[in-house]
Amino acid sequence: MKRIITCLFVFASILVPSTCWTALSAAEWYKGQLHCHSLWSDGDTLPELVFDWYRANGFHFVSLTDHNVLQTDKNNWKAVDQTLIQESRTKFGNDWVQTREEDDKTLVRLKPMDELAEKLNAPGKFLIIPGHEQNATVAGRTLHANAVNITETIPFPRNFPSLTEAAKQWRQSTLDNTEKSGLVGFWMLNHPDWPYYDIPPTVLIEAPEMEFLEHNMSSAPSFPRNPLMADPEKYWDIVNSFRLLAGHKPVCWVAGDDAHRYRSFRDHGTNPGHGWVVVRAEKLDANTLFTAMKAGDFYSSTGVEMKDIRFDTESKTLFVDVKPEEGVKYSIRFIGTKKGFDTAARSFDDPAVDRKPARTGLIYSEEIGTTFKTVEGVSASYTMAPDDFYVRATIISDKKPKFREDNEPETETAWTQPYGW
Repeated sequence: MKRIITCLFVFASILVPSTCWTALSAAEWYKGQLHCHSLWSDGDTLPELVFDWYRANGFHFVSLTDHNVLQTDKNNWKAVDQTLIQESRTKFGNDWVQTREEDDKTLVRLKPMDELAEKLNAPGKFLIIPGHEQNATVAGRTLHANAVNITETIPFPRNFPSLTEAAKQWRQSTLDNTEKSGLVGFWMLNHPDWPYYDIPPTVLIEAPEMEFLEHNMSSAPSFPRNPLMADPEKYWDIVNSFRLLAGHKPVCWVAGDDAHRYRSFRDHGTNPGHGWVVVRAEKLDANTLFTAMKAGDFYSSTGVEMKDIRFDTESKTLFVDVKPEEGVKYSIRFIGTKKGFDTAARSFDDPAVDRKPARTGLIYSEEIGTTFKTVEGVSASYTMAPDDFYVRATIISDKKPKFREDNEPETETAWTQPYGW
């Protein structure tokens, strides 16, 4: 039965912080991937070949986020076919690949992260960053997150009463690990709509310390999207609108591949090169990159490149400049939510059908995440009105991706972070 849900925040006398993210000076853009897999878990290729793919395709940094384990074991052997062995030896030398025969199978020693870094890191050009994906089921819901720039496998909390508390503890465990090592940790909540709207917006609203939310190009809902459920961008705007209403920081939007298959690009799903981040930082160093990301100085993309993104705090103006590709047209949409938006949410029941689990969804106001202004072209600006809570930009091209993933936009797109709060 439908009912009106009252927002749990206290609205009176809330002051939103006047500071906001601004661009760094004397910095460069670095393209990075923060979600991908190899034979260390359920990927289809050797870790060095994963890194090599991204390096050959213009990426500056990559974190290999295999499931539930940091790649540190120096005695991890796995059966692989001769094609992979030959490819690795061709690229990295005959002495690089170590093999042994066992039960009529050829096993390869998977290279741990320290050996991979020594082989592949190139100062100022390419950087691999340790990380892993954390997976668990909490209260019947799937909770996945990425822990990056870590030094060991992060233990998983168990028996937590709620998704929010479990996510908070995972994040804190990650930061405890990095801080004791003098590192800047990165923790990201992954694909909230997978396998079927498992993480409602309230989880991120109730945990404002969570800084990063993934827009995963591969892990779309495993069942047809209920049209009443918020799409990924609407979900993001819902979280940020209620966060800002409560005086908290917004969450950043991180595009990711979640790639597993590198050997056959004809396969549909979980291939590389569909979503990434581009970070403006003073140097190609993990601590510097994640400091910049925590300051919101990055954008996410599925193909659109940006020349500049700048927010002027005095005039409250967001400037957006695209690095255009010849023959491609662009539309720049400035999106946000007005102060005083309708905070009521109407619930609905989405019943179980066959394997699809039952869900209770929330329908939020159309006043959340509205388009303030649209400009056709490669350069645009938007000056915030006094009643704007925040503004962000979605840059949409008319170029279709060569191989589109399940959750990828129809055409190549980029997203800025929210500004003006």
